[in-house]
Amino acid sequence: EFLDYLTINVTEFFRDPAMFQILEEKIIPELWAKRAVLKIWSAACSNGAEPYSVVMILEDLKPGGLYRIEATDIDKKILAAAVKGSYPADLLKNVSPARLKKYFRQEGQEFVFREEFKRRVTFRHHDLLKDPFSKGYDLIICRNVQIYFTKEAQNRLIRQFSEALNPGGYLFVGASETIFNYRDFGFEKSYLSFYRKL
Repeated sequence: EFLDYLTINVTEFFRDPAMFQILEEKIIPELWAKRAVLKIWSAACSNGAEPYSVVMILEDLKPGGLYRIEATDIDKKILAAAVKGSYPADLLKNVSPARLKKYFRQEGQEFVFREEFKRRVTFRHHDLLKDPFSKGYDLIICRNVQIYFTKEAQNRLIRQFSEALNPGGYLFVGASETIFNYRDFGFEKSYLSFYRKL
């Protein structure tokens, strides 16, 4: 409960739309040009809006394309909400009418992410500061989380993300988060909020 209280669950679909435009127009096409199957991790995924936003991008770019998205969070209650995938309209303001129609069904005042797309995401409980990281990712998304950690914890986290990424893979951070010493972790600055593993 104490951990749940400390975590911040402020999120919406396509939060910071310009960043997701870069993801859609630059990052994903580059990654898919090099790999047949993309492995993506949405770390601290909160209510699921972030990984489901990525599903929409991937399906629009390559319908039925091969990819795996893992979405993790420390808060088990918010993970249950993510699995349910039901959202009020105010969290969907950045979703286009075409995407709203394609990817959601309306139930009363809520919009539910459609099951055939929902199943493309695997949700699980994970503590970024304590649990081991898997490896072999092409894209790791961890946005607006580091700002709540100490500098020491941030550095440890970034090092672990770097080790978890394939060469040429990307770390996607929040608009307000800057990794000043990114070279120390084997990254180059690519686009705003995107760091590429060398």
